[in-house]
Amino acid sequence: SSVFEYYRADRAIDGVKYAPGVASFCTHSWNERNPWWRLDLLDSYSITTVTITNRADCCTERLNGAEIRIGNSLENNGNNNP
Repeated sequence: SSVFEYYRADRAIDGVKYAPGVASFCTHSWNERNPWWRLDLLDSYSITTVTITNRADCCTERLNGAEIRIGNSLENNGNNNP
């Protein structure tokens, strides 16, 4: 939904599984109401597992209330996907 400084969205799928903090490979949006991040896999897949690595240095509460929705609908900004 937005990009905070250099924390681009592609950093969320770089394969780095350890996020030590500010200099780590994380994605970040500006402080906004109802932020979102979306990934297009460019094909249909059966998704069985999603792993999210949170920051390790601070601010872990920023993911409180996060939802993962999987589907191919962009209706309602993807929120209609289960």
